[in-house]
Amino acid sequence: MNKINYKQIVGKRVRGLRQNAELSQEVLSERCGIFRTYLSRIESGSANPTLLVLVALADSLGVPPSELLTKD
Repeated sequence: MNKINYKQIVGKRVRGLRQNAELSQEVLSERCGIFRTYLSRIESGSANPTLLVLVALADSLGVPPSELLTKD
């Protein structure tokens, strides 16, 4: 059985949406109230963001939180 790696899915979605919005990691992390290094770890799939962080990221990127959990 294949396990879905949601950390990687979320990381790829956040990175893609951030780049499409032409935002730097620094700007997005400031908008979300998190450290840039934490955002970097989220985007690489190594950090496990909390629900509150996922909502903050989605709000800052102008998408519903569910958008961060969908594959490309």
